[in-house]
Amino acid sequence: MYSGCLLMTKEQNNINNQNDDQNNQNTINNASETTHPFETNQPSLPQTDKSYKSNAGKQTERENKTISDDINDYLFVTSHRKKKKHTESYHGNSGYINDYPIVKSNNTNLTSKKHKKHKHRHKKRKMKLWKKILLTVVCTILSLLLISVSSIIFLIHRGSSQMSISDISITAPKSEDIIVQNQGESVIYKGNTYELNKNITNILFIGVDKREIATGLVNGQGGQADVLSLISIDTATGKTSIINISRDAMTDVTLYSQSGDFVGTETAQICLSYAYGDGKESSCENTVASVRRLFYNLPIQAYYALDLDGISVLNDNIGGVDVVSPETINIFTEGQSYLLEGDVAEIFVRDRNTEVDDSNNQRMLRQQVYVQSFINKAIDQTKQDWTTPLDLYNASSDYSCTNLNPSKVSYLASVVLKNPSLTLDMTSVPGEVKMGKEYAEFYTNEEAFYDMFINTFYDKIS
Repeated sequence: MYSGCLLMTKEQNNINNQNDDQNNQNTINNASETTHPFETNQPSLPQTDKSYKSNAGKQTERENKTISDDINDYLFVTSHRKKKKHTESYHGNSGYINDYPIVKSNNTNLTSKKHKKHKHRHKKRKMKLWKKILLTVVCTILSLLLISVSSIIFLIHRGSSQMSISDISITAPKSEDIIVQNQGESVIYKGNTYELNKNITNILFIGVDKREIATGLVNGQGGQADVLSLISIDTATGKTSIINISRDAMTDVTLYSQSGDFVGTETAQICLSYAYGDGKESSCENTVASVRRLFYNLPIQAYYALDLDGISVLNDNIGGVDVVSPETINIFTEGQSYLLEGDVAEIFVRDRNTEVDDSNNQRMLRQQVYVQSFINKAIDQTKQDWTTPLDLYNASSDYSCTNLNPSKVSYLASVVLKNPSLTLDMTSVPGEVKMGKEYAEFYTNEEAFYDMFINTFYDKIS
């Protein structure tokens, strides 16, 4: 019985194998007749011959199995591992893929992540000690230089804004030949049009002699303005004009009581304006106000008051001053050259013969000689060392009162440095001296003075 079953099984297997071969052949023929998806204008996915059976169909198939099918399953064990399915789209496109050559990429980014994470470790070399010290010193010097240059630039810029002309309200003497326009920014004088030079900055120098206190007129104890010079600097060209003002020049002076209360204004010697104050800021400001009245309300940006006791200090700070005496007085002989040092410089500037009515004008000539020589030497030293003005400023601090600050001084020093051909003109307010009831009085020549005023502070346009 078993032999018969085996024979039937073999025959049945042969029949099944023939049927499988026939099915495979039909599948190959069908695949060869299928149009390649890339040969059509609208490619589509190829259709497969495989069908998927539902669960109900699988149940019916199991019920229809015969005994010989079970024997075949037992003898010839069928693998239940699912074969890898290759879709017809892959087989169908294989020719298309093979038409393109394989190119090796040169992209270095394709390296493995492990190689990317690899780090090369190198042994660090230590800097030698002397190199560290040298580097530290160089960095420190550069930092200090940078800070110094930045500070200087800031001071110069700030000083420039503080020394600029503002609040213009310039007047003029009453005359048919003078027409003032735009608060004095332009003037028609004798048929010509002039415009105010706004590059000019004005500084009033006040030499104070506290040993000369007049009785009766003076309510304060601040001393008198024995020397008055208006220094006008054209910051664009460097041209400097020094206008000396007689201490006896008659002008309107503001009077204050000893307690500082305003009393009034009267015509008096301009030197007394300093006495009506505290001997410091208020005295300087009152003197500036009097000079402005004399100069038709011209803006004055700064003042510098120096007690004449401090002349020797400034004189020696620049190494002495060479002068030629314009008159014979005290130890000096007219026409002789002298190197003024120490107290000798103070004697040359301060002394005068009080027995002569015109003694102040003679002293002003000596002061003019000294100031011109002093400024020329200070300018030469400033060109070699720009800190010279600051040194003079600090050296005279115990003897001076000023609204000049390091910013203004630095700006003025920069003006001197950028104008190597700086010129210095010195003149005096024109007028004549007359003897008053008790003291000499200087009266200004109005026409000559205004002509000098226009030529100094204005530029001719037409």
